[in-house]
Amino acid sequence: MEQDYSLNRENGRLDYQLIYIYKGAGYFFLDQRWTVLPAGNVVLYRPMEPQQYSYYAKDKPEIYWIHFTGSQCEAALHKYSIENCYIGENLSVKLLFQYMITELQLKKLHYETVVLANFSILLSTICRSVEQTLRPCENNFTIDRLICELNSKYMQDWSISSMADCCKLSNSYFFHMFKERMGVSPIRYLNHLRIEKAKDFLMTNSMSVATAAQLAGFDDPLYFSRVFKKATGIAPNEFYHSVAHGNTPSWFQEKAD
Repeated sequence: MEQDYSLNRENGRLDYQLIYIYKGAGYFFLDQRWTVLPAGNVVLYRPMEPQQYSYYAKDKPEIYWIHFTGSQCEAALHKYSIENCYIGENLSVKLLFQYMITELQLKKLHYETVVLANFSILLSTICRSVEQTLRPCENNFTIDRLICELNSKYMQDWSISSMADCCKLSNSYFFHMFKERMGVSPIRYLNHLRIEKAKDFLMTNSMSVATAAQLAGFDDPLYFSRVFKKATGIAPNEFYHSVAHGNTPSWFQEKAD
C-alpha cells in the first residue's frame, strides 16, 4: 500500500466483512477507542455494524478482505468460533484469500462452488490457528504461542534468553526458528510491536512521548526515539504533533461508501 487509506461507514454494510492483516498494521476504531492491530489480526464486521479504520503507508500494510452474505453466515461463524482474533502471520490464510479473490475476479466455470468450498476451509483454518495459538503446549512453547504472549505482555523485560526459555529451545536455535517463522529477528519484532503500542498511546491518549515510551516497554527514551525514527521515518514528537490529535488521527479522512 503506497498511500494512506481511511474508511468510515457509520451504518456499516449490508453484508459481512472479514479482514486479515498479514503484514504491517491497521488502525481500527473498536469499543469506542482507536486500537493499533499489528500483523496477524483478524477483524470481523457483521451487517450494519459501524466500520471505521485506517491503514498508514509507513507501516507497509498487506491487507486481505472478503465480503460475504447469506442465510447460513451466522451458523458458519458460530461453528468455527469466528470473532476478532489473533492468528499470527499465517501463509495458508493469505493464500486462501488470494485464491478466492482471483476466482471472484475471473468468474470461471463453477467459481461460486470453488469460492464457497475455500471459504469453509478459510474459516476452519482461522479456527485451527486460534486454537493452536492459545492451546498449552506439552513440550514446546511454540513460536506462535510466544507471539501471542509478546502481544499481551510487551512491557515485560524480554530478552533472547527469556524468549528461548519460553519455547524450551537453545538461544541460537530459537533465534533461527523465530526468524524463519516471522521473517525478522525476535528483538526487531518486539521493537516493532512496542512501537505500534506507542503509536496507539500517542493517538488515543493525552500523554508525553516519554510516558508513551515507558508504557510501551521502552525504559530508555533515547533508545525509544532512535528505534521509533528508524521504524517510521519520523521522530516521536513529530509523529505526535502530525498524526495524533485527540482520539482521531489527523490523517483519518471520513468518507462513506
